[in-house]
Amino acid sequence: MAGKSFDSRVPIIDESDVLRDKRFQTALRHLASEQRREFAAVERYARRCLDELAVRPGDRYLGWTAALARFMYTRSFDSEFDVNSDALEELKTLARSRPVAFLWSHKSHLDGFVFMRTLYDAGFRPQPLTFAGSNMNFMGFGALVRHSGAIFLRRSFRDDEVYKLVLKYFIDYLASRRVPLSWSIEGTRSRTGKLLPPKLGLIHWVMDAYKRATIDDALFVPVAISFDQIPEMDDYIAMQHGLAKRKESLKWFIGYIAGMKSNYGKVYVRFARPIAISDLTPSPDDLPGVDDDDSQIRKLALEICNRIEHVIPITLTDLVTLVLLAANGRALDAEQIWRQARDILELIERRGLPNAEDLRVSDLDELQRKLQSLTKTLLLQCYTGGAVPVYVISSGRQLAAAYYRNTIVHYFLSSAMAEVALSVTRCDPPRESFETALMQLRDLLKFEFAFKSKDDFRRDALEFLDYRYPDWRSYGGALPPGPQPLFGQGILRSFIEAYWILARLLVSRGWRRVSVDNESALIEACLGRGEEMLLRREISTETALSKPLFETALRLAKHRQLLDGDAETLAQRRTAFAAELDRVLDAINRLQQDYDQGLADIITRPIHEQRSVA
Repeated sequence: MAGKSFDSRVPIIDESDVLRDKRFQTALRHLASEQRREFAAVERYARRCLDELAVRPGDRYLGWTAALARFMYTRSFDSEFDVNSDALEELKTLARSRPVAFLWSHKSHLDGFVFMRTLYDAGFRPQPLTFAGSNMNFMGFGALVRHSGAIFLRRSFRDDEVYKLVLKYFIDYLASRRVPLSWSIEGTRSRTGKLLPPKLGLIHWVMDAYKRATIDDALFVPVAISFDQIPEMDDYIAMQHGLAKRKESLKWFIGYIAGMKSNYGKVYVRFARPIAISDLTPSPDDLPGVDDDDSQIRKLALEICNRIEHVIPITLTDLVTLVLLAANGRALDAEQIWRQARDILELIERRGLPNAEDLRVSDLDELQRKLQSLTKTLLLQCYTGGAVPVYVISSGRQLAAAYYRNTIVHYFLSSAMAEVALSVTRCDPPRESFETALMQLRDLLKFEFAFKSKDDFRRDALEFLDYRYPDWRSYGGALPPGPQPLFGQGILRSFIEAYWILARLLVSRGWRRVSVDNESALIEACLGRGEEMLLRREISTETALSKPLFETALRLAKHRQLLDGDAETLAQRRTAFAAELDRVLDAINRLQQDYDQGLADIITRPIHEQRSVA
């Protein structure tokens, strides 16, 4: 296979072949003519651009980087990754005859190391080349990982036509050599736990390169990388509060490694079912113009994200934070957590959702040990001075807890929204039907989540209600007596309260417009006003005080023309938006009251059953 040596772990490539390509030389001369520049000067700059992209991988450097990776993650994580090895072995076989591009989720600076080490330990040959941001090309580190297979890309090169031409032909060269590639589909680390919207640029470049090389057997492989706990959590909390991201440097890197002292549990790597280019070919029945290149790329990117999301294993940390956030600041003992988690475990089991081994807790003692381990990393606080130990999310760590909850929120989104929509209709007389309330809620959060089609979303929501509340249709929209709400208020509160903060600020501006230049100031105002609202108990969770949530809320407001427009109606539209959020927040608070009552009832009921997820 081209680009591969039988004994080497790295692909054998020579970037200078790009400069010798006659097509590249012709294109470069044409560009120089267009820009009215001397060809020799343009060619010299093209060489510098190619030097920036140059990889020159070697087995010795790869071995050093693999050793560094192991040294780093074993300081805080188990020595062995939790990998779906059968899928990886199948990919090893496929990669012997087909070019492969791996696209992985991005939760931590460790992701690239984890991905590389996973394939290194599995004997994957040749090791994929990895596209990385130039911010990681700092002294003392950049050279090592470059020679291990990292291709450093500029963060921005929109107006640099020479760089774009060099990159195009460099990727064409790699595609023609059928070299394995990898990169983060999100482009940057998620600070909230949710998978970020996919970056389409690299997918577009690589797909175009495959087409120009007439390669129709390439595979795109979605890869989910997740952790029991994240070492960068303090940084993520600071950035959600509006502080600037710390600049990467050798000093920063050494401090990052030195700071990994706590036991953060396991690292999980899941290879999802690959997507073949041939699967993306429009069928003959498609309407002309519907499946153009851009729409095809978007469909591919969304499908990659969907497959990543649905192989992420649910961990006990995720489940515990989901339960405690649903309690909204109330401390729970282990028995209460057990009972709340048990109903969610039953839903996980019913749906056959992927789960980590630590989710198979067999009794209260085992759960208690896990809760204690979460206190050691300061995620939870345990109070032992009363009748029984009780647990609560530590002060200032609610955003951390929300991060872990958000990594699995997509599994339960339609169910949580069904509970809230049912609560929205709980008034006499109801203002709208359940399905109207459900779809309005979906529209409200459409920039926050990648939803299924409306029909599939509606079906999932109704199936959940029929399962959880079999008699719900007989109670005029209200939750029937029996099971308490499962998690609707715990999953949606932070998003709705963040949107509500923005809505109140917009209402206070009356008819005054918000210009593009003032959008950043509006986000800062949301952070400050939200802190005041929290202190006044106008909102109830600090998880709403998140810059990424306010940014998404602002995107929705812009879509609904709430930032500018006709002055006579602008104030009215803003008031209507706030009223809509008032209704949803009232519904969430009603669910909270029902949930809290269920918690109080737990104390009086004996445990009849102990469950685990097998």
